[in-house]
Amino acid sequence: VTELAIPYLEKTKGCIINTTAPGGQKSNPILVHTSIAKAGLDHFARNYAAILAPKGIRVNNLSPGLTDTPAISGRYNDIQKMADLFISQIPLGRMAKPEEMAEFMAFMASEKASYLTGQVIAVDGGLLIYSPPLKLD
Repeated sequence: VTELAIPYLEKTKGCIINTTAPGGQKSNPILVHTSIAKAGLDHFARNYAAILAPKGIRVNNLSPGLTDTPAISGRYNDIQKMADLFISQIPLGRMAKPEEMAEFMAFMASEKASYLTGQVIAVDGGLLIYSPPLKLD
C-alpha cells in the first residue's frame, strides 16, 4: 500500500504516520507477537523515512500508551482491576484520552512538524521511562 501511495504523497508533500505501541520498544512477555509486530513497524518508519526523505515525504510512528477507548474497556472481564494494574505502571498515573492522541497525530501531520521524520514518538504517560515487569496473578 505504501508503494502505491508514494506518487500521491510526493505530489502533495504528504506524510505517513503509523500507529504502533510501546511494546515495539520494550519486551512484553504477555504479548510477544504484538511486540515483534510493532518493532517491525517501528523499523519500517525509520527505513522508509530514509528512502522517502529525498522526495519530501516524512514517515513517523505515534506510539500511544494506554488510551481510554472501547477497545480497552471491552477487552477484559474485570476492566477496573486490569486498568488499575496497567495504570500502576504509568508514572503520570492515568490513561490517555483519545483526544490527546488525535491532537498529537494532527500535530505530526502538520507543517509545524515539517522537520520530523523517522521517529517513533511515545505518548505514553512515561510508561517507557519506568516500567517494572507486569505481574499478573
